[in-house]
Amino acid sequence: MLAVVLTSCVKPTAFDPYAAPDKSELDRLQKIINDRPELEIAERQLTDLDGQIRAIIARHSPATVIGPAQPTASTNCVDPFSHNIGQTFGIEKIYARPAPSSGDWAEITTELDPILKAAGFRPNAPVDVARPPDGGAETRDDGTTIELINRAGNVLVYSYSSGCRLPVTWRSAPPPPDKRPLNDPTVHYPYLYGASGGRTQPAN
Repeated sequence: MLAVVLTSCVKPTAFDPYAAPDKSELDRLQKIINDRPELEIAERQLTDLDGQIRAIIARHSPATVIGPAQPTASTNCVDPFSHNIGQTFGIEKIYARPAPSSGDWAEITTELDPILKAAGFRPNAPVDVARPPDGGAETRDDGTTIELINRAGNVLVYSYSSGCRLPVTWRSAPPPPDKRPLNDPTVHYPYLYGASGGRTQPAN
């Protein structure tokens, strides 16, 4: 039997998972970004949590030195997809030494877990998979992530990211030209908010 595929009805990612998404997929992913709280809200929340995390670690493991937070070099979006419109707030990985002992880490997580849970975080793993005793990544439904991994006797790895979001000013005015799609610079703004919203070209 000869199967005939109508390529006009098949998404490019059906054959190549790394292919650039078409217009409808770009719009679907963009709606996820648009529905998230603004970038500035996530920045305030993460900055506040950063202070709490540092204070808890200092209280239970005062010898551990956590260096200053360095903003990530790129604010471009990679989640949900790099071709979408938005910005990301986060910090580069911090390698703190000496790492808390296993006992100190248990005290840290006992105090920290309720704070992260109250802020909407959960382990970034299937619900039936137990979190490793040395920690891991925590995630939230809005794309925010916090990574805390303790290698007792070695190093504590710490970072966080807001995920892709819109700065508040982009809700009412176009992003700067260098933040617009290269092949679709006149796309309707605010993106997807009005009846005429949406991309006119696929990702390039």
